[in-house]
Amino acid sequence: MTTTAFTYTPPLRLTLDGDTADIATLDEALAFAETHPLPEGDYEGMVRRLQGAHSAEQQTEAANAFRWWAQSNGLTD
Repeated sequence: MTTTAFTYTPPLRLTLDGDTADIATLDEALAFAETHPLPEGDYEGMVRRLQGAHSAEQQTEAANAFRWWAQSNGLTD
């Protein structure tokens, strides 16, 4: 798991099966993704990006990949 300083501001609000989750960090994004392996988007690539995000550039890429994956799966408003 990553230990990063990146934060979503404001946090991403995701809704799945009527449950809502606020995702503020890449660690929270990774935990959510691992718990909910939804099929749309590049799931495996997104998880790898989250796991390997160390530099600021990698963190931004991982954050964008997670946001795109969440949008692709209809989790965002």
